[in-house]
Amino acid sequence: MRQVYTEIFRRMDLKAEFRRYPAKRAGMEADAGNVDGELGRPYEYLSEHTNLIRVEETVFPLNFSAFTAQTSIPELNGWNSLKGTDYRVGYIRGIRTVESNLPKVVVSENLSDVTEPAQGLKQLISGRIDLFVDEESGILTLLNTPEFKDSKIRSAGIMGSVHLYPYLHKKHAALAPKMAEIIRAVKAEGLIEQYRMMVEKEFGIVRQ
Repeated sequence: MRQVYTEIFRRMDLKAEFRRYPAKRAGMEADAGNVDGELGRPYEYLSEHTNLIRVEETVFPLNFSAFTAQTSIPELNGWNSLKGTDYRVGYIRGIRTVESNLPKVVVSENLSDVTEPAQGLKQLISGRIDLFVDEESGILTLLNTPEFKDSKIRSAGIMGSVHLYPYLHKKHAALAPKMAEIIRAVKAEGLIEQYRMMVEKEFGIVRQ
């Protein structure tokens, strides 16, 4: 995602500084104008964050995957594949897509949340949870770091996908149409697909 947005901002003659926050804090920082926007939130995010402007063009869909350190867990496909299981499932607090779907398929006593992805991966390693559900590319990046490279954590399957939109603080509303135009151009040139394929090749992801 960072590569894509670096190119988008370059074409806007803007230099971007990327900051990582827990999901809820990111929204608070953006609402307050302490940061200039958020890179990817669902379409309906605007209804609860009226200080933000939605850029009316999606960049790419975001995959939410279930990760495990156990070899006995079979391949999973979709939220409903968790129904009827007794898996202990962790997730990141404040991610609406995950928070709204997991309680429908996993009993509450088997759910637990954390504030940072690394915490969830450590819980997988220690055996405190069986599955950790989060945004796929971010976890794959973490799994390539020295701390987790030899952890044997793997993806058990994609739970779902959501189309994400950039959001800008309303003080930057004038930039939104230009940003949407550039995103469309980058997509038409195939650059986003190129970046996606590079990431999947790097992490050995094979789509069926």
